[in-house]
Amino acid sequence: MNILTVTQLNRYISFKLKEDTKLHNIFLRGEISNFKNAGHFYFTIKDSESLVKAVMFKSYASNLGFVPENGMNVIAVGSVSVFERDGVYQLYVTDMQPDGVGMHHIMFEKLKAELLKEGIFDEADKLPLPEFPRKIGIVTSEKGAALRDIINIIERRYPICSLNIYDSLVQGVSAPACLCEGLKKAESDGCDVIILGRGGGAYEDLQAFNDRQLAYCIHDIRVPVVSAVGHETDFTIADFVADMRAPTPSAAAELVVPSSDMLLKRISLLEGRLRSLLELSLGRKEEHITGLMSRMYLVSPQARLDASTSMHIKLNNRMENAFSRFVEKSEKALVSTVSKLEALNPLSVLTRGYSMVYSDDKIITSVDNISAGDIVKIKFSDGTAQAQISETEKI
Repeated sequence: MNILTVTQLNRYISFKLKEDTKLHNIFLRGEISNFKNAGHFYFTIKDSESLVKAVMFKSYASNLGFVPENGMNVIAVGSVSVFERDGVYQLYVTDMQPDGVGMHHIMFEKLKAELLKEGIFDEADKLPLPEFPRKIGIVTSEKGAALRDIINIIERRYPICSLNIYDSLVQGVSAPACLCEGLKKAESDGCDVIILGRGGGAYEDLQAFNDRQLAYCIHDIRVPVVSAVGHETDFTIADFVADMRAPTPSAAAELVVPSSDMLLKRISLLEGRLRSLLELSLGRKEEHITGLMSRMYLVSPQARLDASTSMHIKLNNRMENAFSRFVEKSEKALVSTVSKLEALNPLSVLTRGYSMVYSDDKIITSVDNISAGDIVKIKFSDGTAQAQISETEKI
C-alpha cells in the first residue's frame, strides 16, 4: 500500500494540471466577487452556477487599464494551477478586460504583446516611402468607398504615376489570407509602395487586420507598406507592423504621393538654383579659357612676332630720336662754326671797307715789307686793283 502525504498529493495534482496544455492561457468569462487589493489582487470569478478562486500578482495587476470591482463582468486570461498549501486549484490571471470590451480586444492586446516581443514592430526594419513613386499598389476591396477616395486623391495630386488595384476581402475569416495574397502580388509586380486598408466599420469588422500571419506578411514584404484601416481612432496590428500608418485611406493617398503644385514650385526653385549654378560655372569656365588663351598666346609664334615687332618699333623710335638729336646737335655745331668762320673770314672784313694788299701773292702785313716804287695788288670785296707805292711812312 502506497501511503501519500497531503503535500505529496497536492504536488502531484499540481504537476498534472501543469502538464495539461488545455489549462494554459485560457480565457474565462465571469463576474468578480470577494475582491481584495493587497498589491496582489485576490478574488473569485463566478457565473450563475459555480465559482473559481483567482489571483493576479502585482506585476500583472499594475498593467491593467482599469480597477476591478465586485460585480464587474470580466474576461480573464490565465492558467489553472494548485495552491499546494491549501490544496485548492485557482486561476492565475495574467491579463483581464471588462467584458464590455470583448474578446477581440483581449486577443488584440495579447497578439500585440507577443509580436512586440518578437521584434515585428521594430523601427529599424521599417522602409522609407519613395519620394516619387512610379507604380502604387492598392490592396483593398474594389467595392469600398475607400478605394475611390484613394484613386481620386492620387490622380489629382500626382497623375503621372500608375495605380495597380488588388481586389481583396477586408473582413471575415478568409480576409487575412486574401490580403496577404494581394500584398505579395503587388511586390512581385514591382510596385514602389503599397497601400493596405479599408474604410471605417465596427470594431469587429476590422479584425482581419489583427491577424498574426498578415502581420508576418507585412513585415516580410520588401516594399514599403502604408496601413490605412478604418478611422483615425482605430488601431490594428497592421498599423504597428506597417512601415507607416495613415489615420484614414485618404490620408494614405496624400502620404504616398507628392502634390503636383508643390512639385512645380520645387522645380521652379531648383531651376533658378540650376541657372545660377550654370551661370557661375560658365563664368568660371570663361575665366579659365581666357587664362589658357593668354598662356597659349605667350608661347605662340604670333606672340613672338608681336614682341619682335614691338621691340623693332621701340628700337626704331629710339634710333630716330637719337638721330634727330644728333642732327640737331650737329646743326647747332655747324651754325656755331660757320658763325666763327664768318667772323674770321677776310672777305667779311673787306665788305666793311677794308682791303688786303698783296706783293707777289703774299699779304703785306707791315709797312716794313714794302718800299716806294713797289707794285702791289689791292684786293677789295668786289674785285682787285694794282697800284705803285709812292711813299711809306712808319707809325
